[in-house]
Amino acid sequence: MTNYITAGELAMLAGTTKRTILWYDELGIIKPVVVSPEGYRYYQESQVLEYQMVLLLTTLGVGLKEIREKGDLKVLFKQKKKAIKDQINNLRFNLGNLEKFMDNIDQNGTMIKPEIKILKPFGMYYIERVGAYIKISEYCRELRAMFSNPGHNLTTLAVFENPTYQPKKSPIKIAALANPEMVIKPKFRDQVKRMDFDPGKVITYTHNGAGELVSLFWKELEKYCRLNKIEIRQDVPDFEIYRKVNPDPRRQFFEIYLPIR
Repeated sequence: MTNYITAGELAMLAGTTKRTILWYDELGIIKPVVVSPEGYRYYQESQVLEYQMVLLLTTLGVGLKEIREKGDLKVLFKQKKKAIKDQINNLRFNLGNLEKFMDNIDQNGTMIKPEIKILKPFGMYYIERVGAYIKISEYCRELRAMFSNPGHNLTTLAVFENPTYQPKKSPIKIAALANPEMVIKPKFRDQVKRMDFDPGKVITYTHNGAGELVSLFWKELEKYCRLNKIEIRQDVPDFEIYRKVNPDPRRQFFEIYLPIR
């Protein structure tokens, strides 16, 4: 075996541990060229380079399963390049939000910077549901499927009949902003109703990010009103408008509205 090196020698030359070398053998990543009858593993000196390639790939975020499969290196690098770019973009997005939240806390004591607006009345088609907040997106898809022609750029919203926080079971009007192009499928005409909604004066905030966080910003909006002695109306329901819904949280925008005096 004079032309070979032991697992311990390979580990020393590669700057790692014998345990790691043996583990990589078990995973089928770096295999010995010879195994003696006694079970000793022997490697070639050039296999130090194999270990260095594994080290490079793991540093780049490539999983050991992908390394074992020994796919095309260029394809693998291309996939990891995209993944790293996504991570960088997510970090930039999170850093931007962090800085914004910190500025808002310094300015007004909350994470948000809302606006006060006067909204004109608008028409909407809606269905009534009682369920969890987490199911709102499912209800919106259900409503959309009730139109044979939903019109151009269907905009959905949720109107909350009960102003208290009820994440598990809440009465909600799941709605879509009305437009002349919309056509309800005949079998759903008894379920889909139409109404004009006049919220009037509102305080509003647009959340850019994951939908699962919207309730948190509702509470921040209520806190902002308390700190600034803004009276919330109880005779007009709160509502959310979903103008931009996207699988990428960085491209999602949720508008929340509190009617005020």
